[in-house]
Amino acid sequence: MLQALPKKFRSKVANYFMSPSRVIDGLDIRPGSNVLELGMPIGLFAPSLLKKVLPNGTVYIAGPNDESFEKFSQYSNNKNIKFELLADLISGGTIPPGTIDTILLTNLLSNTLKPDSFCLALGQYLKADSEIVLIDWDSKFQSVGPKMERRVTKEDALKLMNSCGMVFKRILNLPGYHYGMVFSFKPN
Repeated sequence: MLQALPKKFRSKVANYFMSPSRVIDGLDIRPGSNVLELGMPIGLFAPSLLKKVLPNGTVYIAGPNDESFEKFSQYSNNKNIKFELLADLISGGTIPPGTIDTILLTNLLSNTLKPDSFCLALGQYLKADSEIVLIDWDSKFQSVGPKMERRVTKEDALKLMNSCGMVFKRILNLPGYHYGMVFSFKPN
């Protein structure tokens, strides 16, 4: 997307958009990990995640319908990437319980009517001491992204994640329009 802009604007604009590979490089994702990417845009981080988990790990991408996976057709024969329908994921899909090392939630809180309901459903997939990476729209930028009334502040996101049993670990340093936080999951 940024490559379409004139070169003199690219560097200025790039400071406001996340680079999926830079974000993933800043996370503790190792070869052999099982990662679930859930959010908008669907699969934004999947190629970078796949590079980190190979050769024995798996990247699961969740989407609202089968059409949401069309852009990943080049991965259709790759055993290390799997697609899950969001409805199946919430109701207990094909991902075995207790097998996910990292869940990446992107722009999900601002695009979900009841963010607390999915939060509790995801816990079933996590291993003990796994991580949840939350990236969402920052409320200080009004010119881009969802309407302000749909956005979840950092403080509210922290409360929500804590209420779901997630323990805050650290802030992600993200450019521009988003905030990021890393949580760990410690089952009771």
